[in-house]
Parts: sequence; structure tokens; C-alpha cells
Amino acid sequence: MLKRRVHTLTVTGIMIVAAALVTLSTTAASAAPMTASAPGHVAAPGTAAATEATGCVTEDFSEADEGTYEPCVLDEQVLLNDVYDAHDVGPNQLLATDGYYGPDTTSDVTSFQKAWDLEVDGITGPQTWDQLCVLDYELGYRGTYWHNAGCASEPGL
Repeated sequence: MLKRRVHTLTVTGIMIVAAALVTLSTTAASAAPMTASAPGHVAAPGTAAATEATGCVTEDFSEADEGTYEPCVLDEQVLLNDVYDAHDVGPNQLLATDGYYGPDTTSDVTSFQKAWDLEVDGITGPQTWDQLCVLDYELGYRGTYWHNAGCASEPGL
């Protein structure tokens, strides 16, 4: 456990130093806006706080959607699996990426919300999406599913 915390603090420290170097090496006129969504979280380069969020990050998903295929739920399941695969805190199991919001997805979302001090309601809303997007970005997962979810345009990043 201590080894994991030291690793997390080291990675976070490196990212903060890297962000500071990027900020120092650019001029105000040409710098891409960077914002932080929470202490220790570094913004995705090139995202602007004024950018309007689009895609899945603007939607709420829950077990009420069970039985209906949702592409955004598929994106969410992949993002949760990325966190699980990286052995970071939050998800408690590897999900089937089927696009259906069922009991396993609810369980992972609830576990993720508890681990990141979010409102624990089992609903993937803006706070949960924001944390998933930021965490996946920090872990180096910025692929198709991350973009499809709308993470690249999320103002919190």
C-alpha cells in the first residue's frame, strides 16, 4: 500500500513539474490554456476552460438505462477498465464492454465514486465523468473511447 502511494505521489510530482516547465517555456500569446480540475491533477494540453463540453460527459447514465445499448456506456466501461488495469483506486472488477449499464457497471461506478470522494449514487454524471476523464488522461489513456466520451473537450480538464 505504501509503495503504491509513493508511486502515485512520484507520478503526480513529475506531472506537476512537467506542467510547470511547459508553462514556463511558452509565451502568454501562444500558450495553450491549461486548467486543473483538482489538486494534483494536471490539465490536458490544449483544452480550454471556455470550451463547451460535448458527448457523453454531458449525459447521466445509471442502472435505469439497463437493457438499452448506449455507446456512451461502452466508452465509460472502457475508461473504468483502464483505471482497473492500471491498478488505480476505484473500479472493483474488469467490466464486460458491452454498452449496457447493469449491476456490474453500477458496482464499479459506486466503488469509483467512493474512492474519489464523489457523491456515491451509482449514476455516471458530470462529476464522475470528469474524474474518469482526468484519471484516464493522467494514466496515459487518451484513445478513441476517451475522445468519443467527450473527454478532450471537457472544461474540467
